[in-house]
Amino acid sequence: MKNKYIIEVRDVNGQLDFRAEDVKRLEHPFLFSKREFTIDDLTYYVSYGQGRDKPSGPMELPTFMAEAGIEYRIKTW
Repeated sequence: MKNKYIIEVRDVNGQLDFRAEDVKRLEHPFLFSKREFTIDDLTYYVSYGQGRDKPSGPMELPTFMAEAGIEYRIKTW
């Protein structure tokens, strides 16, 4: 079974930030198009989403997401 990941936008205190999420939804609509993603989904987005043509692997995902101001974590329920 593959892990599923959820996308969250949090403030500096670690609390969910719904106002910032509204902005991130406009900047990265794919990341908010589903409730959960596989690592393959996220890696494909980093590589080719929004006109990018830069093949990337899972190792680049943390950097990309941090620069975008979006967190992801394994869905635990």
